[in-house]
Amino acid sequence: MGELEDLIHTVSEKTGIGEEEVKKKVKEKQRELSGLVSETGAAYIVANELGVKTKNRVIESTVRIGDILPEMRAVSVLGRIKAISPTREFVSKTGGKGKVANLEIVDNTESIRVAIWNQSDIDKLESGEIKEGQIIQVKNGYVREGYRGGLEISIGNKGKLIENPEDVNESEFPSEDEFTSAIEIGKIVPDSSVNVVGRVIRNFGVNEFEREGRAGKVANLVIGDKSGTVKLVLWNEKAEKSVEFGVGDLVRVGNGFVKQGQEGLEVQANWGTTLIKNPEGVEVPAADDIIYEGRGSSNNGAQRENVEVKISELKEGDKYRQVRGAIINVFGENFVHLMCPECNKKIREGQCEKCGIIEKPNKLLIINGTIDDGSGTISVSFFREAAEKLIGISSDEINSASVDIAAKVNEALGKEIVIEGSVKRNDYMDRLELNAYDVKPVDAVQAAEKMIGKI
Repeated sequence: MGELEDLIHTVSEKTGIGEEEVKKKVKEKQRELSGLVSETGAAYIVANELGVKTKNRVIESTVRIGDILPEMRAVSVLGRIKAISPTREFVSKTGGKGKVANLEIVDNTESIRVAIWNQSDIDKLESGEIKEGQIIQVKNGYVREGYRGGLEISIGNKGKLIENPEDVNESEFPSEDEFTSAIEIGKIVPDSSVNVVGRVIRNFGVNEFEREGRAGKVANLVIGDKSGTVKLVLWNEKAEKSVEFGVGDLVRVGNGFVKQGQEGLEVQANWGTTLIKNPEGVEVPAADDIIYEGRGSSNNGAQRENVEVKISELKEGDKYRQVRGAIINVFGENFVHLMCPECNKKIREGQCEKCGIIEKPNKLLIINGTIDDGSGTISVSFFREAAEKLIGISSDEINSASVDIAAKVNEALGKEIVIEGSVKRNDYMDRLELNAYDVKPVDAVQAAEKMIGKI
């Protein structure tokens, strides 16, 4: 009994459907797929739809992405490239070194991730010969369940990517414009994939976490354009790239996913998201000209006024609060922390515990102090841009080592400023603390208030 006959017999036996009826369903499936799969391939699809589990599905004809099934072998599929992730190097269990790249392809039925393990195709990706928006053919791939869930196609030494395949009907794929054109931030909607270009308004750094026994990283930025601002959330390897983006830089986010967060809409950047720093030919207002309403959510250009309060009125969980007062104390003597440029971990004695010896570390400015407004005092943490604004220096000056940071911090004592931030409780010290988003000199605030007729 051949493979097709054996499969039809198995389906009939396990479902109680007569073999002739199964054959009829197979023929109907072939017609439905416009002859893109063989009769055997159609039989495997019918078996799966009827709940009959099979193994080692060998499909030699081109199939639509939506018809791909687990454990298909020698699968061939056409798709437009939606996203390409950076190449990653790895060390195998035997000690050998290799590379892997991932891309996402899509047709009018579905999208799927493709893991590329062969060096020849990786070279094409790294050289730009294969790029986003192209239609390609994935040939001789193996379908398996991906480690993030869902199906993915793996291409080893027997598989390959074919650029510009012949006789392609472009109407069977989303248009290239859907992947390359960006929309205004104010027009994004939840549960959608988007391309956006925005200027970095805030960079809150990288945090590490553990979930279900697995370690991860997340970084939060706020980006904006003339239509509004939105929080940009970078996960894992994308989070590590957040150190490359400073306030004022442009970032093009390709294939980000929009979801509703606790503070408004968020654009999530995962493995399939591309991040391009300072793309050319894009006009976005300067950072100071973009209305920013808080820690970061899409505001469609509408401004939310930050609430100015006395320190004595602050409560745990308060957000978007402005406090005007004087710096009366700073803690510690080490204000510049050396960070690994690869994983953003702290460097100790010239080494990162994960990446080894680091010759050119990133420098992170952190200042902790106390502010007094006459009604009370509160401890304040200034990170990155907030710390730089507090002592009036730039990130370039920090990295150049030409500035006496301790002297600059000392000059800030007694300085009256306006701090924008959120309030949290330090359980260990049993006190409220203010996490500063932004710092402004009082005279600048007064000038702004005069312009809008408040004083």
